[in-house]
Amino acid sequence: MTPDVPSDDSREWLIVGRAGKPHGVHGDVLVEIITDFPERLQDGVRFGLGDESKPEDFFEAYRVRYHKGKWLLSVSDVRERDVVESWRGKFLYLPEQSLEELPEGYYYEHHLTGLECRSPEGEIIGEVTGLDPGEGQSRLIVRREDREFLVPYVPEIVREVNLDGGFVVIAAPPGLLDDEAVEAR
Repeated sequence: MTPDVPSDDSREWLIVGRAGKPHGVHGDVLVEIITDFPERLQDGVRFGLGDESKPEDFFEAYRVRYHKGKWLLSVSDVRERDVVESWRGKFLYLPEQSLEELPEGYYYEHHLTGLECRSPEGEIIGEVTGLDPGEGQSRLIVRREDREFLVPYVPEIVREVNLDGGFVVIAAPPGLLDDEAVEAR
């Protein structure tokens, strides 16, 4: 049985994984982890399943284990391998956490995208167009005029995120946002 989405749940659903191949003959499925918070998917947690645009079906995790860097997921009331085989390539969703639930200084990409970039002196220096998870370090993608730059998302450079004010303060060292910088791909 598919749990319904509660009508009072106004939070967005975010992609946290991608279903892979079935594992075993009892309806377990391997899931690629696409989240900084893999511990959120636990036994008994309700999750969505769908294409990249939105969850379409909702289920409850019966048991979540880790196997070779992936989730090994058993789903309540789903014990047939053929069912989870049809999920291959679909995305798993969990409800967005509120800002209060996130670690300090952590924001989702959609919180940052569109924020104005300001220097510590208040000069407008660009706009955040995305977040590149990078290898080992996230980077803001900042558009300045007709170019994009990658700005390391570290407190020494990104000094302030002000969602209410709609801006981030970036203390760019020489070469980061000028002609000497490396352009984003």
